[in-house]
Amino acid sequence: MLGRRHLRIRVLNALYTWYQTEHADQAKIEQEMFAGTDKMYDLYLSLLLFLTELSHHEKLYLEDVASKFIVRKKTFHRTYSGLKFIKALETDTNFSELIGKRKLSWQKENDLVAKVFFKIRNSEKYIDFTENDKSTLTEADFFNALYREEIVESELLKSYLEEKSIWWEEGLEYAHIMAKRTFTSYTESNKLELLSLFKDAADDKQFMTNLFRDTIRHDAELKELISSRTKNWDVERIASMDILLMKMALTEVLHMQNIPLKVSINEYIDLSKIYSTPKSKIFVNGVLDKVVEDLRNENKIVKTGRGLLG
Repeated sequence: MLGRRHLRIRVLNALYTWYQTEHADQAKIEQEMFAGTDKMYDLYLSLLLFLTELSHHEKLYLEDVASKFIVRKKTFHRTYSGLKFIKALETDTNFSELIGKRKLSWQKENDLVAKVFFKIRNSEKYIDFTENDKSTLTEADFFNALYREEIVESELLKSYLEEKSIWWEEGLEYAHIMAKRTFTSYTESNKLELLSLFKDAADDKQFMTNLFRDTIRHDAELKELISSRTKNWDVERIASMDILLMKMALTEVLHMQNIPLKVSINEYIDLSKIYSTPKSKIFVNGVLDKVVEDLRNENKIVKTGRGLLG
């Protein structure tokens, strides 16, 4: 499920579009923000479906091997398609229904799946797991190594997914995390439990809505707060992303009473390291510290609950 950081990133992208687009349609951008977030779930399910497609290709490969004379030279003690997790995916009705409802399929990308499987079946891990009867690899060890080395690191798969959708390019790393968590959960409980996109759909969506709308609504106020502490800077030379990140942080500080002060500040400092310039962390941290100090002295920060002002 998506954590608050990813929700902030989704809002960050939407706000960036808003501020960079002349005569932008706020309602449309907000709608696209949620549509893009929902696409994340399609990506997560598509990755799980891709795992079952690999199983299908392995079965074809095993049939091909068995029909040739090299059968005497190849003995398969275990198979990828025989993994309990893969079998669970292939037989789970809830998973099948979700795939059908969202119209997800890899049928038109058969060549891509075949190429990825070809690389897998020639890998040392696959050969050791399937052909070595003395292999010490457990199913979990094998799957984790295969997923990391042949799925996450697959340039073929990555290129396809990034070209498929702009939303998928942004969310691929987190979708991989969700897929891995699904496997980990299965190994611990021996029960397939698909993750939800949100921890609390209503609460998370309201958080995104408030953050998006309030940052725009209070733009003048936020701009003034930042300007008051950057008077010695050439505003034109301050990265627009730095300004946006600070506006979002201050929106949470001033208008979201149930979010701890430190959480908001630290989250946006971390995001500045990823989405802005190499020096942004120091700059954003310095400006926010001074603005928050001013707001504290003026008693303008109101947080409900113990410890939220810390």
